[in-house]
Amino acid sequence: MRTKILWGLVGAATLLAVELAVTGGIAAGVLIWHSRALPGAIVIPTPSAHAVVIATPSLNPYASRFTELPIPRPGGSPYSITRGPDGAMWFTEAECTSGIGRLSQDGQWQHWPLTGGCDAQPLAITRGPDGNLWFADVWSAYGRITPAGELTRFKTAQPSYPTGITAGPDGNLWMTVASPQSKPFIAQIDTHGDMLQEFKLPSRAGEPRGIVSGPDGAIWFTESDGIGRITMAGALTEFPLPQGNGSGTPYQIAVGPDHNLWFIEYSPAMGRIGRLTPSGHLTEFATPGQGGLQWITAGPDGALWFTADSSNTIGRITTSGSVTGYPLPSLRAQPVGITAGPDGNIWFTESPGDGSGKIGIFLIKGE
Repeated sequence: MRTKILWGLVGAATLLAVELAVTGGIAAGVLIWHSRALPGAIVIPTPSAHAVVIATPSLNPYASRFTELPIPRPGGSPYSITRGPDGAMWFTEAECTSGIGRLSQDGQWQHWPLTGGCDAQPLAITRGPDGNLWFADVWSAYGRITPAGELTRFKTAQPSYPTGITAGPDGNLWMTVASPQSKPFIAQIDTHGDMLQEFKLPSRAGEPRGIVSGPDGAIWFTESDGIGRITMAGALTEFPLPQGNGSGTPYQIAVGPDHNLWFIEYSPAMGRIGRLTPSGHLTEFATPGQGGLQWITAGPDGALWFTADSSNTIGRITTSGSVTGYPLPSLRAQPVGITAGPDGNIWFTESPGDGSGKIGIFLIKGE
């Protein structure tokens, strides 16, 4: 019987469903970093030496605080984003332009294709303990790319769906992996790319996605209906979400400035954000006007920032639960990944699904 995976791309949001039936800075919108092109990459000519500054619509009071940078071809469809050890911004490109992208400190774009087709979909990317970038590729693979541009892709031993990856406190990489046989697991991978252990999860874990190294020395991750915690020795604890308010579909997770675990819940129409203490105390916050929540990250301002693709906004939530939304200037931009940038501002990806992806920057201005 043939096994296949279905990807529901709700805008730019990749939700996994397994079917078993078959400092530099921004000055006046100009990137003012310094860097050189990396060997082996496709160097993409930049149409202009300056960022594209979007004119302020009269009905959007925040538009002047956004800068949107179109990704030149052959790149596009950005997903996750992180700051690399070289100060550049690195991101995954998850559709048929699949690969790894880089925006250098002097504004140069580069793109490393993975397979040249649609048989690779890198989702999460993280800075590894070895100073390289590591990514999870949903088509039974994961990979490493050095700051110099040397890319290596590793295949998993069995068909599987890696979705999230993070650096662990033990000097290894930890990855969430869904399975076509409903046998999800957490993988421990060394910096040579060897999979050291597979820690099996109960089938009720469903589709683990986001993963982060917690403040308590353990690994925390999202499951279909709750949050999981696993120690370096493989001891598992699960924290299910309360019944009666919908599963929430936990997606991405981050450590907040308050040393708690913060995660987004995709399913509610207007979204929810959860806060879980390391001891297991859960609080959920509504996000009025913010729908289709995608990614969450700790900001440099003591708050958390998140993307909401269906409401075309990025949002901010304080550690006490106060939420503010910021509409994007571009229509149907569909923001996905988000992270704190080297300039003290918020960087995010825009992936409308037609290949016209952008990297966005939001000026915090002391929120």
